[in-house]
Amino acid sequence: MPQLRGRRHPLFLRLTKPIAPVYPDAVTPVAWDDDEPIEEAEGVVYIVTRPCAQLRTWCSQLRKLHALDKTHEVEEGVSRLSASPLRPANQRALGTNLEMYSARDGRVQSVRSAESAFLTSELMAIVTEQAGGPAVGFVSFSFKWWARAFDSEDDLVHLEVELGQAWIAPIFRGRRWGEAAAIAIAFAAKRHFDYIQDTTRWPLTFFTPLELTVCADLYSQSGEALLGKCAEYVSIQFSFEPEPQRLEVSQIILDGRW
Repeated sequence: MPQLRGRRHPLFLRLTKPIAPVYPDAVTPVAWDDDEPIEEAEGVVYIVTRPCAQLRTWCSQLRKLHALDKTHEVEEGVSRLSASPLRPANQRALGTNLEMYSARDGRVQSVRSAESAFLTSELMAIVTEQAGGPAVGFVSFSFKWWARAFDSEDDLVHLEVELGQAWIAPIFRGRRWGEAAAIAIAFAAKRHFDYIQDTTRWPLTFFTPLELTVCADLYSQSGEALLGKCAEYVSIQFSFEPEPQRLEVSQIILDGRW
């Protein structure tokens, strides 16, 4: 007799269906100093959700600036990065990718045979000197969901906000524009979370705990500081959650991996 596996987890079913971009436009201004209009602001952050002509222009500007940066040779706590997210081939990775797995067959294509789903959304935060101006820095990051196919009382679902690489031109450091990027990422994370939760078909009275992790592989003290700021602003965004939620954030974990 086949083993009874219970009902499908509603979040698993949602992750296996098309997911809209975090923002509808390829390029969206997200964070700047709210004390002045965006047209007059300095240090405006844009979230890029998919490849586009504007991203190609910004990445070309950033590659040139990055090649001139020698501060890692003279300043403690500054790491030399490859700037690989700026390469044309890697720009095409922006967007959403779904992977499904079964314990027996490994990666599978069929929802019916899958036992877990991993949904990854790759994005980039571009820091500009002013609205519509040249790029002076960037942070690559992703949102990663994981859910089992079948509902179990012992299972958590997981969401990772993972930072990739971060860099800003030396002349623009110390202006809190990195903090603006962390705020923009936190805004995007909350928007993405709300969309997934609101478009999931939840059974009546169904609730599930969610473990939220803000993480990165760390190579410098400046990267560690950025990760801490990102975790701080993610926590602030999720502190405004009304009660109860279908996805209940049970804990927010800061995971800096040296």
